[in-house]
This record gives sequence, C-alpha cells and structure tokens, in this order.
Amino acid sequence: MKADKKTLAVSLLAWGALYYLLGWISLNLDGPESRVAFIWLPSGVAVAAFLITARKQWLALLLTLFLARLMLGLTFHHTFHVSLVLALFSLTSHLGIAWCVQRFSRGYDRLHHIVTWVISTIVISALAALAGVGWLSLLAGNWQMQWLWIAWSANVTGTLFVTPPLMGLLSPTNKEMRQASLPGVCLVFAVLLATLWIFSDVPDRSDNIALIYALACLPLVLLTAATVICSNRLASLAFILFSAVVLYASWRETGPFYFARLAAEESVLLAQSYLSAAALLLVFIRAQKTQSTAMRQTRTMAYSLDPETGHLAWDPDADPSLTAALAPVNSRDALLACLPDAQQQARMAARWQAVANDQPVAETFHFTLAIPGHSPITLTERNMLMMTDKDRPVIVAFWTEDKGSLFNPAPQEEG
Repeated sequence: MKADKKTLAVSLLAWGALYYLLGWISLNLDGPESRVAFIWLPSGVAVAAFLITARKQWLALLLTLFLARLMLGLTFHHTFHVSLVLALFSLTSHLGIAWCVQRFSRGYDRLHHIVTWVISTIVISALAALAGVGWLSLLAGNWQMQWLWIAWSANVTGTLFVTPPLMGLLSPTNKEMRQASLPGVCLVFAVLLATLWIFSDVPDRSDNIALIYALACLPLVLLTAATVICSNRLASLAFILFSAVVLYASWRETGPFYFARLAAEESVLLAQSYLSAAALLLVFIRAQKTQSTAMRQTRTMAYSLDPETGHLAWDPDADPSLTAALAPVNSRDALLACLPDAQQQARMAARWQAVANDQPVAETFHFTLAIPGHSPITLTERNMLMMTDKDRPVIVAFWTEDKGSLFNPAPQEEG
C-alpha cells in the first residue's frame, strides 16, 4: 500500500512538473505577458495524463495540474483570479476530452478511438475557448473576439501534437520491433538533422516557394518511415525532437513558414497546421501498423446462451487459454458470479434480457472477469444477437480482451 501511494505521488509530481515546464515554454513562445499563448503545450500533457491515470485518481491528478497552472500564473505575474478561472475552464476541458475517449471509444477499434479523440478535442476546446473568452470579455467590459480563435487553436494544436508522442513513450515496447533498433536510431538522427537543416534559415523573396515547401515535407517522410519501422517509443522520440526544432525555429522566426511576405499570424498558423498534421499522420500510421498485430495477439471468445435453461456453451475454436479457463463456467448464474462488480452483473443481465426481447444491443460493454484460479482480465463484449440453434433461440455474444495502447487505454476503474 505504501509503495502504491509512493508511486502515485511520484507520478503526480512528474505530470505536474511536465505541465509546468511545457506551460513555461508556451508562454515564452508568445511573450511572458500574454495569458493566451498561440500554442498551449500543457493541454496535450493533461489529456495524456488523464488517459493514462486510473479514473479513481483523477481528482488527485486534477488538483496537481491545477496547482501547476496557478504556479504558471504566479511565475508570469498574471492576475490571480483570472488565472484561477481560466485554469478551471482549461483543465475541465482536458478532463472532458479524456472522458469522451474512454466513454465513446470501441474497445477493439483503434481508428474509432482516434476519431473520437480528434472530434472531442475540437468540440470541447471550442467550448472551453468560448467560456474563457467570455470570462475575459466580462472583465474587460467588451467582447474580446480576437482571443477566441487563438485560444481554441492553441488548445487543439497542443493536444493534437503533444498527446500522441507522450502516449507512445509510455506504451509497452513492441518486442517485434527490437530487431529494427539500429535502423530506427539512424532514422531518428536523420529526422533531427533534416529538420535542423530545413528550419535553420529564413527564406527571402528570391527563394522558390514550391521548392522550400517541398523540402519541408522531407522530415514528414522520414517521420513516416520511423513510425513504420521503429517501436512506438523510438518513433515518439523522433517526433519530439522534430517538434522541438520546429518550435524553436518558430520562436526565432526561422524556417520555411517565415517568408518576408507572410504576416506573423499566418506564419504561426502554418507552423501549427504543420505540427498537427505531422502528429495525426504519426497516429494514423501507428494505428494501421498495429491493427493486424493486435488482432493476432488479442484473445477472443464467443459463447451461446439458452435464455430458457440458462445453459452456456463456449466457442471451441476460440482462444485455447480462455476456453480452458472458462470450461467450468457452464451456466448463466456461474458467469454472473465471475463478475465481481454488481453493476456489471446487472448490466450483463439487462443485455441478455434486451436481446431476448428482440431489442438491439449496439453499444460495447467493458467488464472485468474474475475466473477462480486465474488473474482477473478485462474484456469488451462487442456484439450480442439472437440466433436459432436446432430450432431453439440462443443468445450469441462475442468478447475481445482489452489491451492498453495508444488511445486505447485499458478501461479505468470507477471511483
């Protein structure tokens, strides 16, 4: 118990320190006196922290990040009550994004997780930006419309390109990719060198715009190769180095996005779009790459239930280890007894009743199965339907074992 509390304390301190550090960088990129940075990097830290942390620890995490946000305000001498309210709006939106990803994602569909994350980020960040700008407008006595776009884009960009590499760094190492470590390290250095080369100078009016923008795609090509070849951690490291160079170049106003003919706001918008597009490219390629591997490694199970007798029959062609463990569970009551959570028992029984009454059951169902003599496993019931077997109606359901991955964290405990 003491070890768990110590681990939690270290984790909270690490998240708080990272949130403060990236907040300090964000505010310095736009000048210390600004309350609304052009890119808010802590938003991605907060979303990743909530996705990784168990839900019963969210309150402690929220308080930690809230204190880090207030310390940022004190460091840059922002008005305390303004920082207080903006911190509440911001962190609530980050928590809401993480909650939506966990609540509305399908346990077996990684692409659906990513789409849910993107849509949640766009919508909830818009609501948070509207609330924050409304608060600032109330204090100023007039509508501060010029801050609305900046606040929204800062949170969206920060979430889109900070969350993926953090989740990638903290995900388990893919054993199948270890043999590609040497080419992977070479690709990481290639990404770094190419980005440094392309973003080190300021283009002038005589330069060929098409050629410069074509060269700006070179780091993206190398990042794509790194994502395909390397493990998640190494690819995430490459992306972090790439992002650090782009951000530093933006601060120094160098690189392909700082033409003399472009306004400062246009250059910032280009840099934001560039980083966000790179992050989304990395995420979708990673999801596509791991989909087939995950399907091979994920254990699946199916069963048929006779609603009249309560007899259970397991799919003999399913995962052998699950089939052997579930063999003694041959009745409806025995299966319910393997669910330690009373709410999950009630929900499973309600799903059976709905299907028996010819009502569709479309949503997935996450639950924990505690089989005697085996470690608890977390499963997702992804489909349930009524069929006919030997002229008798039977309920057929399909399970998939949940595994934590990028935007596919294992379902959190309620608390």
